[in-house]
Amino acid sequence: MIKADKTHAEPRRYRIAVRELCAFAAREGDLDLRFTPSPTAQQGIRGHQRIVRRRGKDYESEISLSGDIGNLTIRGRADGYDPKRNCLEEIKTHRGDLSRQPAHHRALHWAQARVYGALMCRSRDLEGITLALVYLDIAADAPRGVKGSKDEHDEQTEPKKGQAQHDEQRLEAWWSREALEAELARLAARFSEFAANELAHRSARDSALSRLAFPWPSWRPGQRQLAEHAYKAVMTGRELLAEAPTGTGKTLATLYPALRAMLASGTDRLFYLTARTPGRALALDALATLAPAADDSEGQEKAPATPLRILELGARSKTCEHPSLACHGESCPLARGFYDRLPAARDAALADRRPLNLATTRRHALAHDICPYFLAQELSRWADVIIGDHNHYFDSHALLFALTQANDWRTVVLVDESHNLIERARGMYSTELDARQFHFLLKQLSRTGHPAPLRSASRALARQWRALEQLELGADGDTQASKVDSKDAGHKAQRLAPEALPGDFLKALSQWTGAMGDWLAEPDKAASPAAARQQPARATATQAPEQLGLIASDASSAAPSAADRGTATTDSGSTLSTARRRVEPDVEMMEAYFAALTLARLAEGFGDHSLFEVELSATPPARQASLASDSSSSSGAASDAGAEAGGAGGEAGAAARPRKARGRSVRQIQPRLRCVSPAPWLAPRLRASHATLLFSATLNPPAYHHRLLGLADDAVWLSVDSPFSAAQVQVSRHRLSTRLRDRDASCRPIAELMARQYRQRPGNYLAFFSSFAYLEQVASTLQQLAPEIPQWRQTRAMTEAERTGFIQRFTPEGQGIGFAVLGGAFGEGIDLPGSRLIGAFIATLGLAGFSPENEALKQRLAMWLDNDAQRRSQPQQAEGDSRDDMRAPRPVIQPLNADDCTYLYPGLTRVVQAAGRVIRSEQDQGVIHLIDDRFMRPEVARLLPRWWTPTH
Repeated sequence: MIKADKTHAEPRRYRIAVRELCAFAAREGDLDLRFTPSPTAQQGIRGHQRIVRRRGKDYESEISLSGDIGNLTIRGRADGYDPKRNCLEEIKTHRGDLSRQPAHHRALHWAQARVYGALMCRSRDLEGITLALVYLDIAADAPRGVKGSKDEHDEQTEPKKGQAQHDEQRLEAWWSREALEAELARLAARFSEFAANELAHRSARDSALSRLAFPWPSWRPGQRQLAEHAYKAVMTGRELLAEAPTGTGKTLATLYPALRAMLASGTDRLFYLTARTPGRALALDALATLAPAADDSEGQEKAPATPLRILELGARSKTCEHPSLACHGESCPLARGFYDRLPAARDAALADRRPLNLATTRRHALAHDICPYFLAQELSRWADVIIGDHNHYFDSHALLFALTQANDWRTVVLVDESHNLIERARGMYSTELDARQFHFLLKQLSRTGHPAPLRSASRALARQWRALEQLELGADGDTQASKVDSKDAGHKAQRLAPEALPGDFLKALSQWTGAMGDWLAEPDKAASPAAARQQPARATATQAPEQLGLIASDASSAAPSAADRGTATTDSGSTLSTARRRVEPDVEMMEAYFAALTLARLAEGFGDHSLFEVELSATPPARQASLASDSSSSSGAASDAGAEAGGAGGEAGAAARPRKARGRSVRQIQPRLRCVSPAPWLAPRLRASHATLLFSATLNPPAYHHRLLGLADDAVWLSVDSPFSAAQVQVSRHRLSTRLRDRDASCRPIAELMARQYRQRPGNYLAFFSSFAYLEQVASTLQQLAPEIPQWRQTRAMTEAERTGFIQRFTPEGQGIGFAVLGGAFGEGIDLPGSRLIGAFIATLGLAGFSPENEALKQRLAMWLDNDAQRRSQPQQAEGDSRDDMRAPRPVIQPLNADDCTYLYPGLTRVVQAAGRVIRSEQDQGVIHLIDDRFMRPEVARLLPRWWTPTH
């Protein structure tokens, strides 16, 4: 770590937010991510607004405060201030029993309140101030009958008259100005030396970057063109969409100008995002080239000459040391005392002048007995360049986006392989509820012995779930129903796509998540002996499997063993009798709960860019007669039947709606919320960055990516000429149909073509097909025609070792044909230069299959495209936008056809990516066979690379 020069009389000031200062200086103890039901962002906003409304007209909210102390400038926004009482409030929303809140969380909240109090006393020249932690239970919003009886914690703290409501708990303390200044000085002192070193590091970094030189004596063809546009985009704060063929050197052509512009543009952080692990490795290699290794002071290690902090982020599933353990000190040894040992681990990592790749970060973490995954998250606050996945910035819970907003960073985002971002983002903002999982879960939770609010909410959700079947009976135009033929004479399989969200279902889902959250937070308080006797011994979890504790694939291994004599083993090795065993949430329940929360959260942003679907499975006549209400127990317990009868009576009284006799059960009704266009979700993240550069070898047509990714109207489009020549590759198009109806007839001609090409020029080839079945047909035919030609095939669900073995068959001296599925693991992201790959056969156009799902998406996308065109035709300049209105960016907006966006463009992107495996350098020579008569069509041909010269 670069140390500060302490000879300066007037130190530069380090800007830091109140929350960040407290997080650095006031956290201690264990890493504790045990489940606590936290409000959504919208609930948190509404909770703050509720507090403000009840305080009166003189109450001030969101007070901006700042102040200097030593070498720090501290800033933030206090939640609220009552001038009549001279009381500053720090408002926290929560759900459930506040006594379960970990002590270090409360200590952190008090630290924040004290810092705000010190800044407030300075701002208003106060001699002292009352500080209050206000904890608002957002569950009090739940309708009567779901929340249940008054919580115990309502009586734990006696509220002062006229101030606290039943949903508030207040903790107050009066502090003098002198005492607050002392607390502020204490926290600042803990950070001051670190801040001085950070300022010294930034000064050294900026000085080195201003002299950064391009590492090679000459540029590749097209590389300088891309670098110049990237530099201009960073300097002007624009969005750049750049298509540059493989071999251009895109990684270096974007990183180099972004780093050179870092100082002049005032960039705080640089994010390099990619879709695959090999992309992260390429970025690390490029940065190593820009910051060449040099002997360090001890002569033992190699360290970069440029003082640039580089951090690689990985997926938790690949970096967690103990995936079967929960993330808290009572379970995981690397979470125990995490914050006590974090400072030493952080200092050691930041002092290491080498790039902090996954292996290096792991080494520092384990040397200090803390979690590598969460050490990397902490280091994200101090790294200059962060290399990660697309979801680290664009996902709804993205770490890098959250840090950008919390710290008001000026960031530059480089998005490699951005042709993948549309589908990746659709996945980030889509979800579904597992109907079969909820079918059994709602039955279980409706039984006597579970908390009354949860039983009631589960029954209500089951009723509204079954009512989704009635969406097809709505008024004309309200519902679009795609029907699939079924051989059964009963209910036919259908897909319903209502224009609006089913409000009653979402209300019931919200009430269920509230009741479920209360129970998950306090399962031991609500369990009765009856429920305990019904509950089997199951793996328990008190956090989201994939995010807060158990990794889903390891959930089964976490199940405690139970002896035949009816005892269950606890974590400590003691045993509990079956009759006294607590009813605890298991991994499956947590998965269902978090899926429901995700759907409810995404529903808050529902619009023409989203599609709510209900898939109804077919039911044969014999099954119709036996279908009964979901909430009645399959065991026929009298208590369950009686409870459901009470609910059914209320339903019958309110049910003036028509219903089919013996309708479908919950497990036959599959609701899902699909993202049609991710643009409305991604646009705020693109606007939050200072500049964003999106680049790939396949971004044709640009309007498709521009509009569905939510780029600004003034985004710049660049298409870089290929560094390769048409003489390097022979591209042939063949008049064969690979459509489903013609596949049997096409197998022999394709096999004959492959055998003829191989005999003409033996070597390594890749053959791509639309499905595994088609692949097997052609491969078997070729084996019969030419058994002497070596071949190896991609199979379903290949392991990492099997995928590696597949690639290793492509040796420089090797010969044979590898069979793969287009769009799979071998269609992009692999590098086989020279004789390792000399040709490719692509026997498909790559189109998505015609299906009700894709047709529904196409129809909704057509609506969104029309609406988006209208919105873009009425541009509105954002308030405070300082951009030069006289600039004339290249136009990239053009009409788009929803059918092409659904089928053609994604398919051709996969084709070009697969074909791009053949020519990787200016020395390569190869052949590409495009096998489908539709490659002859003009609308398809113009989407192929310009430097190709296809022949028939």
